[in-house]
Order: sequence, then C-alpha cells, then structure tokens
Amino acid sequence: MKRIYLAIIIFAALVISSCSNKVDLFYDNGSTTVVYAMIDTNADTNFFKITKSFVGSVNDLAQNYSANNYKYDEIDVKFIGIFDNNTQEDTIQLDTVSKWVPYDASATFYSGCYQTYYYTTAKLHEGKTYTLRIRRNDDGEIVSAKTKTINTAHFQKPAGYLPIAFTDYTTTKAYVEWKVIDPDNNNKSTASYFEVTGYFRYKEVMPDAPADTIRRSITWSMGSGQADNLYNTNTNSPYYVISYTPSSLYSILSNNEHLKNNSPAGVWRYFEKFEFRVTGIGEDLYNYYLVTNSTSAIQDIPNYTNVKNGMGIMSARGDISTKLTIREDTRKKIIDKFPNYGFVNDPNR
Repeated sequence: MKRIYLAIIIFAALVISSCSNKVDLFYDNGSTTVVYAMIDTNADTNFFKITKSFVGSVNDLAQNYSANNYKYDEIDVKFIGIFDNNTQEDTIQLDTVSKWVPYDASATFYSGCYQTYYYTTAKLHEGKTYTLRIRRNDDGEIVSAKTKTINTAHFQKPAGYLPIAFTDYTTTKAYVEWKVIDPDNNNKSTASYFEVTGYFRYKEVMPDAPADTIRRSITWSMGSGQADNLYNTNTNSPYYVISYTPSSLYSILSNNEHLKNNSPAGVWRYFEKFEFRVTGIGEDLYNYYLVTNSTSAIQDIPNYTNVKNGMGIMSARGDISTKLTIREDTRKKIIDKFPNYGFVNDPNR
C-alpha cells in the first residue's frame, strides 16, 4: 500500500521548548490540501504555507517541488476576520511571495529552490476569530481552518519602572505575573499554554578587537505551563503567575560555554537590560503538542488537524516583554562571583 505524504514546511519555531519545530503529517485516504499557519497580532506580516499531498515513494517525490505544491492559479485563498482599523468582519485575498530556501542535504522535502507562501500585511486584532478559506479550482472543494488570536496581557510583576535584582539564595522564589483585560473573554487569556523566558544581555569588547562591540544574550527558561494551571483566582483581580528561582542566573552564567571559553584577559563586558518575555500559544497548537507527544502501546500516534477538508494546523501565538535595568548590587555580585568574565559595572548603562 502506498502512503500519501503531506509536505509541510515549518517556518516558525514552536513555543514549547520540548516540542520539535517539525510537524510530520501523513494521510491515508487520498490527495489533500495541507495548511500550516501561526498567526500573530504583533507580526508585521503573517504567512501561510499551503501545500498538497502526493502518492508514491517519499524518496522519489519529496524532493519534487511541483509534486508538493499548487500552481498560482490552482487555488484561491481568502482570509476572513477584522483587519486594520475596521470594526466589522471583512474578507481579503491573500497574495503570494517567493522565498529562497537553501539546499539542505538532510532535508526530507525539497530545498534549494524558491518556495511560495501566502501572506497578509493587514493588522490582526487581539482575541478575535480568523478563518482561512481555500478553494481548489479543479474540483471546487473548500478547505478551511479557524482559530482565535491571543489577546492582550500586561505585566504586573516585575514592575517595569524598577531595576531587577537576582539574589544568590537558592531558597528564594520570585514571580512573573501578568493580567488579561478582555471582558469578551471573561478577562481570561485565549492562549492555552504559556512559557516565560528570560534574556541576560550584554555588550562584549575583546582585547584583540577594541573597535568592535558585539551584543550577546543568554537564554533562561524560567517556567511554563498550561494556562488554566497558571491562573490565580485567589484574588479579586485574577492573574497568571509563574515562579522562578533568582539564584539560577548564577548557575546559568557559571555554565555558559561562551563565557567559560572566551574570556581572555582584557575582555570587557557591559550589562544591558534584562528581558522577561511571556509567550502564549493557541489551543490548536497546544492540542497538536499533546497528541504528538502522547504514548500508546496499542496504536500509532494519531494525526491532529484543525483543517476542515484538509490536513495541517492553523493556530496563534503572541508574546509580551519588558526590559529592566539590572540592579547595581546584582551587577557587583556577578562581577565578584565571576572575576574572569570581564563584566564592568558601568552606572551609565
């Protein structure tokens, strides 16, 4: 029996750190339309990848671009929702753009060619429902997918006007808190899963290149979880919260390979603002993650899709961030703990 393969190119990493950024789909019931889209209200441009399945050997046809993709006149693609400064739902025609993807010998599907993406530069509204509608011109089949964008959240902690301190006491806990104000959704987030990430940023000047300043950052995964589990209802004004251990920053700096292996005498490193970022993903992407990471002793892992008359995923993501000056006592502590790293406590930065 020949399996029908679905070519799908992922051009945006998934927010869940433990989840692969590759979506593998197959379909056993005939040729079908495949959709991948991750819409974001913060994006200047939202992209949609639309491909099709093929029948035959994946080794022979996966590298054949025409076997996996529609020609420009074979499908009609529309996007339905509220756009820009409008208050009423509208339907817009999606245009196409070609992007060169370099050749990758390890890639299962085609590379080393221009690939077509559908896109819109229209501004999307937060917490609203959007529908992708594809009409196949050869048979009149309508393929559609629907999702809701992530609504707005605001930081409560840390406070954006105060410098941030990181103690080195391992028993100390701190909190990142954010609130959603959306009466249409009972002031709850439309995200199903959140991840909080910290970015320790600094400027680096090497002694052998004093004229060159390089900006670097170190990523800190501070916590994650299902939205419902992070929702604190023990107050009159509920909010979402994740706890973290501030002293973890010192372990992260201690174990950073670049700092350990590239700190010659005379290196200067200047502290920049520390960034907290909260990223939320929509229900369909979270459901995909749950399904594809499930285990079963009696059956194959099922495909998950929210595309009607097709396969694939259309979901949403969104994030908020705040950048805070690192408090001077924390700067001095980092300098004292890691004297070879070359950090400089410049009070003007």
